[in-house]
Amino acid sequence: MKVLIYNELEPEYIDGFDKVYNALQSGNFAQADVRKIGDNLYRARLNRSDRLLFTLRKAAGEKCCLILEHIPNHNYDKSRFLRGGAVIDEDKIPPVKSPAETSPESSEHLNPNKDRFNLLDKVITFDDQQEDIYYLQPPIIMIGSAGSGKTALAIEKLKEMQGAILYISQSPFLVEHSRNLYYSHGYYNPNQTPKFLSYKEFIESIRVPEGTELSAEEFCDWFYRQPESKDLKSPHKVFEEIRGVIAGQAYSSPYLDRASYNGLGVRQSIFNHNVRDKVYDVFEKYLNYLKKEGRYDPIILSHQYLPKINKQYDFVVVDELQDLTNIQILLILKSLNRPHNFLFCGDANQIVHPNHFSWANIKSLIRSLQYPISSGRLVNVLHNNYRNSSNITEIANRVLKIKQKRFGSIDKESNVFVTNAKRDSGKIQLLEDKPPVRQALNEFTGLSANVAVIVLHPSQKYDARGKFETPLIFSIQEAKGLEYDSIIFYNIISDEAEIYEAIASGIDKQDLDSDNIGFARSRDKTDKSIETYKFYINALYVGITRAVKNIYWVECDQNHKFLHLLGLVERLDNKVAGKKERSTLKKWRSEAKRLELQGQEEQANEIRHKILQHNQAPWHTINREEFESLRDQVFNRGINKYRLELFEYSLLHCHLPTLCALSRERFGPATQNEIDAVRQVHRNHFMGYNQRNYQTVIKQTDKFGVDHPTRYNLTPLMIAARMGNYQLLEDLINLGADPAVVADNGFNPVHFALEQAYLDTDFAAHKLTPVYQLLAPLNLSLQADSKLLMLDRQQMEFFLFYWLSMLFYRGLGPLVGSGENGFTADWISSTLAHLPNDILPESCKQPSFILDVLYANEFRRSSDNSLRLFRRTTGNSFVINPGVQVRPGKGWTPYYHLFQPHDLDPGVTPERIYQEKITNNKKIREPIDAKQLYEIHMQRDRNVGIFRNWLIEQTRTWTM
Repeated sequence: MKVLIYNELEPEYIDGFDKVYNALQSGNFAQADVRKIGDNLYRARLNRSDRLLFTLRKAAGEKCCLILEHIPNHNYDKSRFLRGGAVIDEDKIPPVKSPAETSPESSEHLNPNKDRFNLLDKVITFDDQQEDIYYLQPPIIMIGSAGSGKTALAIEKLKEMQGAILYISQSPFLVEHSRNLYYSHGYYNPNQTPKFLSYKEFIESIRVPEGTELSAEEFCDWFYRQPESKDLKSPHKVFEEIRGVIAGQAYSSPYLDRASYNGLGVRQSIFNHNVRDKVYDVFEKYLNYLKKEGRYDPIILSHQYLPKINKQYDFVVVDELQDLTNIQILLILKSLNRPHNFLFCGDANQIVHPNHFSWANIKSLIRSLQYPISSGRLVNVLHNNYRNSSNITEIANRVLKIKQKRFGSIDKESNVFVTNAKRDSGKIQLLEDKPPVRQALNEFTGLSANVAVIVLHPSQKYDARGKFETPLIFSIQEAKGLEYDSIIFYNIISDEAEIYEAIASGIDKQDLDSDNIGFARSRDKTDKSIETYKFYINALYVGITRAVKNIYWVECDQNHKFLHLLGLVERLDNKVAGKKERSTLKKWRSEAKRLELQGQEEQANEIRHKILQHNQAPWHTINREEFESLRDQVFNRGINKYRLELFEYSLLHCHLPTLCALSRERFGPATQNEIDAVRQVHRNHFMGYNQRNYQTVIKQTDKFGVDHPTRYNLTPLMIAARMGNYQLLEDLINLGADPAVVADNGFNPVHFALEQAYLDTDFAAHKLTPVYQLLAPLNLSLQADSKLLMLDRQQMEFFLFYWLSMLFYRGLGPLVGSGENGFTADWISSTLAHLPNDILPESCKQPSFILDVLYANEFRRSSDNSLRLFRRTTGNSFVINPGVQVRPGKGWTPYYHLFQPHDLDPGVTPERIYQEKITNNKKIREPIDAKQLYEIHMQRDRNVGIFRNWLIEQTRTWTM
């Protein structure tokens, strides 16, 4: 049996490793004392106390043993791969005698002939090209097509570096995907502090811009209202000229002046000299428009931020480099402590955004900065494709050949064709655009989440929606970054027949039969046809490579020359080949969530409207507005029949003003111990969330949506977090439940889980760890001092921010009422004592450590390392800085708008005051009388009132 070792493992430091390795290699599981301890996880015995953890996979028809981890001293609870801190009794686990007793799953990206493997979200081994690049020293430029493994290789290279690491891309979805790859299987590297930022977040980390960015679509609408549009015609080309040339290529100023722009060489601009004055006229009007409307251009802004950027990163990965301009790339490089410590990844053939990118410009930029090249080789090209079937790769290569034959080589790095590394051939079928064909396609694919329709322009989606049942209809630019098993191209060529005819002119089919197409630039420098047609040829390439297996190519004109060049006319067959697909509701929910993360809300909403078809819940939901009405009826009108509903809502949302008022009025449920009251409410309303068989909850998500509001305006995920039902939480997450949705009191599911751990020591000991690890985000986005802060889950600041937010209502009001002016380190420490060490080590629970963290991040600290999260009020009392803003959705919200000072209360009840007396003087046993209680309440309420007003005023001042 082939045995491969995880690249992070160092077997030379593991006693007895070779003996066990040889036993596994020979298939002698008895000698290695192999036992199955998890889902496809096995352990082998090194000695009395130490174990090796491994998994089994099948690759190229044979079983492979993949050694994952060394587990010393039976410490299974500390394993990366055994979820939730496993406790394993080996004596109760029967041995696995041979590999024949196992049935491992196949791993598509595993090469059994390698000695080592890498692990991201799946097991991978690098091919020889990838491995060669992996061992290079920066600076590195890595060029590869879609599916060549650029991102996976970049993440693995990133893991090798030390210090402060930045991964950055234009696409928020790609950043989120890469962050998840990095942290998959609980990966943690103590030698580095990684940040994963979209370019917009990178800008915000320098300073959050005022106003909003102007999009390409908004520019087009504005452009057509300008008189110059009659002569310049194409808003796309003008927008690219503004961002990629006038602003994107300037280094000494935010943009080129008119004379400098007119003086550019022929190949440095999209437009010839005779129309550049008109282009610059539009640019000047564009600047005025931005100023008037309170908008900003990210390219011009990038130049303005050059003096503000600090050197803070030791290594940078820039993914999808072709989506950025030179000035954006320069700004990123300026953030490096060692300016040559970067890895660039990209593919110029996938440019569908306006930026005038070329690899020649990138190399010129690097040469101008005089960076040393440690490896002696700056540019590295990946040739293998691991995503697309062989037929897809073949036709994608033909598009690149057409591009090169028609326009000449743009640069050497883009003049490379792809070799397919998958065994699957897939299929491509040309179909005629007529009702029977569309009907057959709808029958086969209309309800499948694995098939998408792609059109060229956003305006063409309307027509496509009338012809196809699927909600997955995208323009080319929307589809970039997505992939589906099958793609339906709808009139891509026919709707722009003249343009594709012009692209195909002068090319014969036999010109494309050879892969040996040399590098040759167009001799006519004034020929701007590549700039005119670049979008159309690149769009075709991007669209084709979205398909993993199959393409159904539907065209009105099946005899178009471009289709002949692609070799598609020979594939014309109006009988749709395929089998009927129907995805589950679970799959559709997951797809809607994925698209929402990528910013494709239109298609996500279409899924919910067409497929999921959620109904309105039959119950009446008590939201915050309804709650205020209940308070009025109970306290002002004396309608006592609503007291129980009012109490239960207040208990679930920790509304102390109501809970304490009901207690002082001696309403029975409000006078009992809080944890007992909480358990009773859980029994009354949430029993279905606390059982192993929770299908009733799942059925409700099918009917009403996975994030539907329940009776007391909590989502199912929030309730499952309160109950600590890990399996239900995992299923809800897989169905697309949003962990970032907030309740009326500002809590999200993580806050509710932490609140239960605070109230219930049994919950903290037995349920919190896996629930917190599942729900807590990998990073938390905050804004302080007009800068974006990304707090990593490993940071104490991250946990402290969540913990103090959870304690805002139940802790801050009573503390202020009794004479404190905020949270103190001693008090915080006392609340953390019973939390498991998997959540917070003992050293982090100590008052001295907490105080150091609070002081280090106080908003008056001038240190560059200060996050300015906290505000010291008096002495050693702290609160969350009123200048902090959070991002619960798309926009920024002041922290004290989400966590509401109006709801602070001193928490005065007969039970609490009596308990205070017992604690302070154990001899006191008499109950407190009504007059004393009233006086204490009024005094403490005045304290809280003053503090409440201060918080509100401070927030208003910060947000003015």
